[in-house]
Amino acid sequence: MKNSASRARIKLTWITMLVVLVAAPILAQNQFKVAIVNSQKAFDQSQEGQKAVAILKEREDLLKAELKKMDEELRNLKDRLAAQKLTLTPEAQSQLQREIDRKEADRQKYEQENTRLFEQFKNQLIKRIREEMLAVIDELIKERGYELVFDLSTSGLIYYRPELDITDEVIKRYDASKGRK
Repeated sequence: MKNSASRARIKLTWITMLVVLVAAPILAQNQFKVAIVNSQKAFDQSQEGQKAVAILKEREDLLKAELKKMDEELRNLKDRLAAQKLTLTPEAQSQLQREIDRKEADRQKYEQENTRLFEQFKNQLIKRIREEMLAVIDELIKERGYELVFDLSTSGLIYYRPELDITDEVIKRYDASKGRK
């Protein structure tokens, strides 16, 4: 019994070694070329991404400044109403209150409309840059024969070898492509 169990283990060992020897060249031929790109870093550090951030900040600051100006006008009208409440006629008070209500509605409409337009502009800008970067990444894929490219900012990867990261190359090529145009 002991002898047959020993022979079975030896057979199993030989079969395992044979499978490994046959499979090793097949697995070696099918090695995947993998790359990692951090699209958020590429956006943040590229010249176009930095320009986009500056443009978006400028537009946001203009919107905030206009809203602040509207808020100041409203505050002045409300202060005037409160200060003159006893001296104004009921008709004048009513007229001033209607003006306050109209300006509040105008402010709210302005904020909603401009926030919507800002978000549309922001999404279009980011989409354009993303598509242009994807074209650069596609060039790298074709040149280097990558079979898998993971986006570090969205993939949830926990570990990767740093030499697989092509982000700096993507930034360099993207900036160069924008310099040519």
